[in-house]
Amino acid sequence: MLAASTPFLWRYGFYIVSLFLVFWGTHLLDKHYYLKNNAFTIDPRRIEIHGNSVLSREYLLDLFGLNKPINGFELVKSDLVKRLQTQMPLIKQVQMTYEPSKGLEIWVEERTPIARLANGQLPLAVDEEGIFFTYPNSREGYPEISGFDLPEELEPGMRLQENLKCMLHLIGASADPAYRLPSRIRRITLLGSHPDDGLLISLYDGRKIEIAWDGMSDETGFSDGMLKRLEQLAKLLRDPLLSGKRHFNAMAEGRIAVSD
Repeated sequence: MLAASTPFLWRYGFYIVSLFLVFWGTHLLDKHYYLKNNAFTIDPRRIEIHGNSVLSREYLLDLFGLNKPINGFELVKSDLVKRLQTQMPLIKQVQMTYEPSKGLEIWVEERTPIARLANGQLPLAVDEEGIFFTYPNSREGYPEISGFDLPEELEPGMRLQENLKCMLHLIGASADPAYRLPSRIRRITLLGSHPDDGLLISLYDGRKIEIAWDGMSDETGFSDGMLKRLEQLAKLLRDPLLSGKRHFNAMAEGRIAVSD
């Protein structure tokens, strides 16, 4: 074996040793120059955080141990970004850059609630993607979604079932002036055991709407069927001749039944 390997070592030994020295030299440079050099130590006052509106700068610095001097390169190599995204579902995206001359910059994108869960376990908000998260501000102004089973061990970071996202699509579309109802949505709940059985919308003015459209449990966005129903409802609910009517049935395509 020694005799067989000698030509290989004689031919490629120089390159192998060179690669080893480069690797070892890079490791030493990284460890002793970049990671142990006080010139790259960041004072917390030089950490810039952008995009946060709900979570304060001081809260984020304290939460992730950035309230004391720390090496910039060590921080960039750490799992800070991963921890921000996994431990704080309120945070949707994080980007971080470090330049010795400028300091550390962190860009945070927070989730925006569009609804809240009706449950007695945790006060959770829901964003347009269906992610559950705790929200430090009041949730009372957001529509409530209910009528479906939730996991027994409900935790922030979990996701709403795909076939229930039609509730979120309905809420999101109603924010558009073209489909906005004359009274805000207070609650959306399932009429039956499955979304295709229809939804019951309760408005703040006391009126109730039963609504359904084709493919509502499979849609991935604002479907034409949903938008047509909303457009028809928006016009009908504003009709002064129907001001005393409290119940609207928009379960059938092209027809809305009205009753007291």
